[in-house]
Amino acid sequence: MSLHRIKAIVSVSVAGLGLAACGGATRTAPPQTPGTAALTAANVAARIERVLVAERGTVSMVARGGCVATIASKMEATGPSDEMRVRCPRPERLKQWFAALDKLTPSVEVQEIARHDESEIELPAAELVTASGAILRVKSSADIQRLLATVRAFSAELASAEVPSPGPRSPNGWQMLRVVGSAHVFLGGEPTAGTLEARVSTSGQYLCDFVANTDEGPMRVTKSGWITPANAAHAIDEVLQPFAEMSSGDRTASTFAAAVAEGSERRASVASTEAVFKRFATVQDALGDACLPELEAPADIGL
Repeated sequence: MSLHRIKAIVSVSVAGLGLAACGGATRTAPPQTPGTAALTAANVAARIERVLVAERGTVSMVARGGCVATIASKMEATGPSDEMRVRCPRPERLKQWFAALDKLTPSVEVQEIARHDESEIELPAAELVTASGAILRVKSSADIQRLLATVRAFSAELASAEVPSPGPRSPNGWQMLRVVGSAHVFLGGEPTAGTLEARVSTSGQYLCDFVANTDEGPMRVTKSGWITPANAAHAIDEVLQPFAEMSSGDRTASTFAAAVAEGSERRASVASTEAVFKRFATVQDALGDACLPELEAPADIGL
């Protein structure tokens, strides 16, 4: 799957940056009209809502009040591989990050471009999108590098702590839910089959990882973030109502459901795995469709 296709799937408008990041072409922005005063982000008098940065093979976006999305396309020994990671920090951390950005951007020299501008630009590149929808292309190489470094650091910070840990006991005594199994999802209107691993903690933290092999090569889609602990605990208790621990005679399968209680993970029996999978839609609702794939019947364990 190409970077363009993944970008279209998540509806990330990068105003031409995606084309540059995928192909790595050298592009030249149209010059300003002679005699025009330099435009800076401060002159636009509008809050920056999104930051877009691109370098060869990668496009990243940080949205105010939203998430950090990174789309990457790289060449492995076996061929091309595409990856999309969406990390949704706690609202207070994102607010803090944009407060620092608001102090950084007023001095940044920019050039306002049309919404559907496809003029060639050089990589690396950066754009700022205002609340009014104005797209400001960053002109200085030093400013571009600063924005790239800022976004990279934020992404690395979130990545270092995105795997959920068991939270406090739910009313039914659970601390975390984990499911692994075959799943399918419509990406860009096309059905894609793969494997989903999802973890949801009573702390409210979740991590969903979907891996698939497509006609265009391997693809991985990951999303992590937070919901309220109360919603997480309620959803976990609902999903695990039919949970029964596997016996010593049950064989280990690649498709399974597991629950953490008293700090230890317990895998569900073959029979209860199917029941847990059927109730996983409860978690999907609680996560606001954060885990896009829908679990299929665990056929590989004979159900």
